Amino acid sequence: MGSRFLDKFRRITYSTNYVPEIDGLRFLAIFAVVVVMHIPGYMNEKLYAGTLIEDRYWKNVVVGGGGGVTLFFMISGFILSLPFARWRLKAGKPIRLREYYLRRLTRLEPPYLIALTIFFAADVWLLGRHSFSQLLPHFFASAVYVHNFVYNSFSWILPVAWSLEVEVQFYLLAPLFFLAFLIRKNWLRWLIYLLVIIPASFYWFDTWTIPHVFKFIHAFVYGIMLADLYCCGVQLIRNQIVGFVFGMAALAGFIFIPSLDNQFAYVLRIFCMFLLFHLVLTNDGMKRVFSLKGITLIGGMCYSIYLLHFATISVAGRLLMRSGISVDDPLYFIPLAISLTLAVLVISAVYFLFVEKPFMKPFQFFRKEQRS
Repeated sequence: MGSRFLDKFRRITYSTNYVPEIDGLRFLAIFAVVVVMHIPGYMNEKLYAGTLIEDRYWKNVVVGGGGGVTLFFMISGFILSLPFARWRLKAGKPIRLREYYLRRLTRLEPPYLIALTIFFAADVWLLGRHSFSQLLPHFFASAVYVHNFVYNSFSWILPVAWSLEVEVQFYLLAPLFFLAFLIRKNWLRWLIYLLVIIPASFYWFDTWTIPHVFKFIHAFVYGIMLADLYCCGVQLIRNQIVGFVFGMAALAGFIFIPSLDNQFAYVLRIFCMFLLFHLVLTNDGMKRVFSLKGITLIGGMCYSIYLLHFATISVAGRLLMRSGISVDDPLYFIPLAISLTLAVLVISAVYFLFVEKPFMKPFQFFRKEQRS
């Protein structure tokens, strides 16, 4: 009974080549963003007046949780490029660009617009932070993924949407990047990837600018390279025990390398993401860990979690502060962090079940239409 109930929260997939460990990597990415960065960051600022996390290293680790977004970009590069790699490198099923773009539109746009509308209404009529006329242009700019460029700032309504704007830019340009698969020599394709990844990794570390696809192109191209290696059956570490050890070391590096103020450390951390990703795909032990049901279940809901977590943390945090609990006592940090995490999971699971998941189905219409 419990298993059938939990299966209701499993995302719908149409591919016969479903790779569960990818949802495990999505779990890691959303865990880094929510549990490593945003919850401790919010608690440190709002509940403890900045006194909880004073050590520079741990501040670096907390803020570095934002690297989960970079991992999401790497996952996008892999997921989107894999069908193209199979088509070009293995004479697989041809990809129709109409179907490719429709899938992006019907799958991702509706849940985002619904969340954006809810937060717009809450901002204007519940919180009263902005007037309707003042916020409406920001709504439209956010809805078409240009707020970063138009206003040179994150969305006023849904700040985390900055990364979605970068994702959309990649979705639009990705088929051009995938022309690399027309190159028949493996070594030449891989060399081209590295010639993009290495300098682009250092460019990211330069002065922060408006987020755009080329600022994170190293992460997307790492994903393309991962799909290429996966499609070609390349296994960088063949020994299963050694691979598992390196995989765990790469996982630790992803979380604990303090990369915000050290350029070399950032490049090393991104490489740890790449190595971890590759080993999750090719090492049996890592694959089993990242295919655990609970992990893949939460990973499959990561889009809803990402859309709602920031607002949920804020609302739940305010309720905690008004509850009379001694929220400024460091002894309560772990229980309060768990409470905020559970609040995010519950709210996001409901949104996933009733909003996001239904929009995974309409694409069936287009698939049938194209087969008829």
